[in-house]
Amino acid sequence: MDRNRIYLLAAAGLGAVVVAVVLIIVGIGGGSSGTTTNDGALVLPTPSLAGIPQHGDILGKPSAPVTVQVFEDPQCPYCREWNVDTLSSVVANYVKTGRIKLQYRGIEIISANSVDGLRAIYAAAQQNKLWQMVDALYARQGEENSGWITPDLIKTAATVAGADPAKIASATSSAAVNTMLKDSVDAAKAAAIGGTPSFVVQRPPALPTQLQLAGLDPASFAAALNTVLQ
Repeated sequence: MDRNRIYLLAAAGLGAVVVAVVLIIVGIGGGSSGTTTNDGALVLPTPSLAGIPQHGDILGKPSAPVTVQVFEDPQCPYCREWNVDTLSSVVANYVKTGRIKLQYRGIEIISANSVDGLRAIYAAAQQNKLWQMVDALYARQGEENSGWITPDLIKTAATVAGADPAKIASATSSAAVNTMLKDSVDAAKAAAIGGTPSFVVQRPPALPTQLQLAGLDPASFAAALNTVLQ
């Protein structure tokens, strides 16, 4: 797979058109992260979320002065890469310490199957298990456009995430989930997001700032974030 990959924001059927195109330059390094089980399911070195406040799509202390919006598509392999390689260090060094809180912003960039995953993710938000659901889906990520996000996979991911699968299924088309999807698309349009993963730092009264990343590895991400937080 080409290490310099352009993803275009489709947002098909969600009523948003974003014309910006973002080139996501990922860190230099070999191979994919994680290991596999006997049945082929990917097991990720996900961060521990124990003890971290989580409400809806927000991860971190409500009093944190800075919000970092995380724009992702559950089918995006580079989003998975950031979650595997970098999220744990962000949680440890910035979220747990109260410097920032993270806000998940799920957007469709690959295909309509992404929306199936996003609906499940936002349904998990109603149980305050959104971030665990994100991890569980990345742990089972298949090939892009292969239709891997199925009801059975969502049920398994919900169980692994510690959420109630029946409640996930019943909430995927709810008004609350529709609102969260629309809010994410609107936020992407406002920030001129054209690809995933992308990150926007909100630190009032300063204007929102999109991180300019040299790579998705922990050191590159920390360098970009520290520059904005100064």
